[in-house]
Amino acid sequence: MIAPSKPFPSYKWRWLSVQPSEGLLKAPVFLGVLRALKQCEGEAYSSQSLFDELERVQTDTNTDMTLARDTERNLIRNSGQYWRGTGLLSHITGEIQLTDLGQEVASGRITNDEFTALMIRNTILPNPQIYSVIETQRWRDADLRIKPLELILAVMDGLGRQFSVQDSYLSANELIKIIIPLSGDKRGVDEIIQAVYDFRNGNLEVSTWPDCAPAANDKRLAREFLLFLENFGVCRTGVITDRYEQKFHLDHVLAHTIQPDSDRTFLEDSTIINEEITRSKSSEIPLIIERRRVAASVIRRTAQPRFRREVLEASNSRCILTNESIPSVLEAAHIIPVGSGGSDIVDNGFCMRVDIHRLYDGGKIRIKSNGDVLLNANTQCSVSYDNLPRRVAFPESVNAANVEWRMRYY
Repeated sequence: MIAPSKPFPSYKWRWLSVQPSEGLLKAPVFLGVLRALKQCEGEAYSSQSLFDELERVQTDTNTDMTLARDTERNLIRNSGQYWRGTGLLSHITGEIQLTDLGQEVASGRITNDEFTALMIRNTILPNPQIYSVIETQRWRDADLRIKPLELILAVMDGLGRQFSVQDSYLSANELIKIIIPLSGDKRGVDEIIQAVYDFRNGNLEVSTWPDCAPAANDKRLAREFLLFLENFGVCRTGVITDRYEQKFHLDHVLAHTIQPDSDRTFLEDSTIINEEITRSKSSEIPLIIERRRVAASVIRRTAQPRFRREVLEASNSRCILTNESIPSVLEAAHIIPVGSGGSDIVDNGFCMRVDIHRLYDGGKIRIKSNGDVLLNANTQCSVSYDNLPRRVAFPESVNAANVEWRMRYY
């Protein structure tokens, strides 16, 4: 294979902050901060209210990051690109203001899965929300636009299609050494897939290829794309030994091959945001996330019969929303997910019919700590679910603080 050329000397992949903070891409932290910003809309970023809200997020999510620094040196001043660069936070200075998309995500009207699908399709390099004019012009002069998340998934999926499902993964080193240089040279997806496969099997020498991540920070910037896909449920990872050799797996070959296109994104053209939201809701990405979540849930259930038994006993073996009592279709739904630190204790569980559990885990049904039930638009219009109650009473065993946590961070 002919070695690729750098399109310009400073070419690299950078999505959000120039000083990446990997913990901010963990979904509960990312969403918790977004909802803290919504709570404080109209106030200054230096307000005591925002400081207090961020301090609560920091405590509730057990993050090792300092979110509540002080009122003058706040999180958004240093890392606001994470929410501005994803189109959720307005660039208006002086006061906190979410975009229309930010409002929809913060309120749960757009689920986490749908937001993930939206980001996969619309994340673009150069990112016009955060790149400087000079940096953007370098990309334009090279006639270069890359949809990095779509490309990553296309390569993972292609490896699974052409070779085996076990090959449907990428490491950060493969991204840095193979995908980023080849995409900068405008190589096609099929050529990139073959190059990755040859590289990992020792059949491709890349020592003379351009280094598109010369600094340690550049490598962290590149890895953030993979971390987003993991943290928001698209990929899974194995044990970390070397963070740049860690494998990010796509467990299922897609029904439809992803072909990164040249369509405009809402980050470039805000007038198409509603069209992109509709496309994202009907894409395959939410289904991939759902399959992963169900698979993980099945594994947990086989190992946690006591949790199910205690939750069902505390609920008189009736679904909290449908009153269904057939044992074979009832499950114990975690309120705070296990992956976010939720326990297998009865106070962290609702008894739910299987399909209600799926909708609850997917954010299509939300339950507030006062018992109010919120349905997203599709669920509310469904002939099967439009008659669900809009308010429920919790069993005495349920800890309302867990329900509140889920509303804020999931």
